[in-house]
Amino acid sequence: MEEPAQGDPVRGTSGLAAILLAGVESVALDLKQPGGQAVLGKILERADVLLESFRPGTLARFGFPPDLLRERYPRLIVGSLSGWGQSGPYAARAGHDLTYQAVAGALAPTGEMPAVQVADQVGAWSATCAILAALLERQRSGRGRHVDAALLDAGVHANLMSWAMEEPLPLTGALPCYGLYRTADDRLLALAALESHFWYRLCDAVERGDLRNRQFSDPHGEVEKLVRSRTLAEWMEVCLREDIPAEPVLSAAEARAHPQVQERGMLIEGGLAFPARLDGVRPQGGVHVPALGEHTAAWLAELEEK
Repeated sequence: MEEPAQGDPVRGTSGLAAILLAGVESVALDLKQPGGQAVLGKILERADVLLESFRPGTLARFGFPPDLLRERYPRLIVGSLSGWGQSGPYAARAGHDLTYQAVAGALAPTGEMPAVQVADQVGAWSATCAILAALLERQRSGRGRHVDAALLDAGVHANLMSWAMEEPLPLTGALPCYGLYRTADDRLLALAALESHFWYRLCDAVERGDLRNRQFSDPHGEVEKLVRSRTLAEWMEVCLREDIPAEPVLSAAEARAHPQVQERGMLIEGGLAFPARLDGVRPQGGVHVPALGEHTAAWLAELEEK
């Protein structure tokens, strides 16, 4: 369901809309009006899951408090995906992925803008997993559940390395053997020789046995100087020959053309495929992005018939 005037915010970004809205049905309801609330009530009578992303308490103001939902639709799984969660002093506070990652401690190790909206994406997957678990439990108990999924919680969980290890975190650039290095042709090499056998193999391959003891500490930047002395192609030749985990840092366009990405079939018309295969086949979604409210009339007519 979408808000009637502007619809889902992702409609303003064609690329995201093609990925997130393809294959769905669009029903536009104004839940501030009694008529919209009545239609939602009828839809919930036949629904398995209600997923809402309002701030806590908003759904109750629209006439659907949690206790009423539980009483009227006992088999319904209600998924509440919010920024800070349904409880706590920040529950009603505004936020975005950047602020959730900030509070989760994920930005402190590098002090840099994140390249990926980790809290948003992990939050969506965590809500999905919890809803699927609730559906499985319902098969046994016959009862629905209320899933409280918070983007902050997801950001904290995604930052589990911070909670398990002392700072500075070793996998955020603190280790010479695990980081991004500029090459002679001004490209970036992602070096991940974290295990000692990889590191020793690298040092021996370039005849720099003196760096064997610099895997975890390199106060004079010798590793950086070494990587800077060869081109990306030269480093990839060494690392492939010696089976050392290292790859070039690619742009989105370069990643799109990468042979492994191509073979995995992740790129489909209009967006991205589901990131897992079932018996060798990826689940297929739709490709049509519906117009705002495209299916409202059909749903209203069907509900009137019931």
